[in-house]
Amino acid sequence: MKCINKTSCIKRAVGILRDNEGTSLVLVTIIAIIILTGIVILRVATSSLWASADKQLNQDQAYQAATSFGESIDKLIDSGDFKLDTYTTATPVNIASTSIPQLGNATLEAFATGNPSNGDVTITVTAKVADAEYVYTAVYTSSGARKY
Repeated sequence: MKCINKTSCIKRAVGILRDNEGTSLVLVTIIAIIILTGIVILRVATSSLWASADKQLNQDQAYQAATSFGESIDKLIDSGDFKLDTYTTATPVNIASTSIPQLGNATLEAFATGNPSNGDVTITVTAKVADAEYVYTAVYTSSGARKY
């Protein structure tokens, strides 16, 4: 069954489909299954990409909230409005805790922990946005200078 040209191949295929009554139905069913499978694959891929984007957004928002809050505390320490002298024990002390209504159930917590051996104070800010969490840490000397 060799096709001489495109028109003769099309005529031969149409003739086969007309001669066999069930062949058309089988062919249409196979094409429909292929199309539906493609749609399902695209839907799953799209859902996966959206979930990944949402997770990345939560991580970015947690990072921004923690670093912004940590830098605000850093400016208060530099200006002298926040004294580190009172945080000399190794037990963490909650210095601030707040929620962020614009980000849903996001929370910010800041703790100060002293190091009695050298007088350093560690400020730890934790931001939680949905299922993402970011921890900002800064260590200060007893004079208020930031070490790292």
